[in-house]
Amino acid sequence: MGSSQEEIQVVKKADSKIIHQLSNKSRSKYAINPYKDVNRVEDLSGHDYTFHRIEVIENFPEPEKARNILERLRDDKGIRAIMKKHKWNVGTLQELSPSERTILGFNRNYGQLISLRLRTNDMEGFRHYPEIRKVLLHELTHNVWGEHDDNFHRLNRQLNKEVVNLDWTASGGNKISNGEFYNPPEEEKVDEKAWQGGSFILGGSSDRSKTLSKRELLAEAALIRLTKEEEELNEGCGSGKL
Repeated sequence: MGSSQEEIQVVKKADSKIIHQLSNKSRSKYAINPYKDVNRVEDLSGHDYTFHRIEVIENFPEPEKARNILERLRDDKGIRAIMKKHKWNVGTLQELSPSERTILGFNRNYGQLISLRLRTNDMEGFRHYPEIRKVLLHELTHNVWGEHDDNFHRLNRQLNKEVVNLDWTASGGNKISNGEFYNPPEEEKVDEKAWQGGSFILGGSSDRSKTLSKRELLAEAALIRLTKEEEELNEGCGSGKL
């Protein structure tokens, strides 16, 4: 579920206040253009499924470091494998200003643009890479599903497994052939408390519970229950609500 250009302007206006403060202190020699990218032209031949453009906020401190983070995400072997497997192309991967402190990222128009918050709230540093990558996986899921429903979370959990399993350089991989590695998927962890007396305690009918195995019912219960991290990512997602 995307955000309109008008909605994006709300964030840009908030950015201008921060930029004005920074420019008065030490960066007044730079032109105020918060979403000018520092990597306009680059050769993407041979990269069919990728992020085709990178944009950072040049007027914020250390724009090169911000660009390095976005480039690291673009070139992350797990992310690249996911993009290739699902045949996804994203027009722009962009730095999101921390001026909207409740937003961690958003996806506009199913992959036209993905914006991620890289900096801490005080703008004194950058958020940890694994945290930013999880937000990217969340926003990539919006390439397919707009709402945060069961379909969304099923795919998002799949991507969080694939980003590790498809990265053959990750530790713990088992070499199988031609330098490739394979990590078998972990078994879905389920809560035994969701199963009581042979019945699935989640509002389902007893007839249906008879037709599904215990493992299937437990896995379904685990899917419906969101983890704390998933709830936080949902709350921090600006797709469709900026």
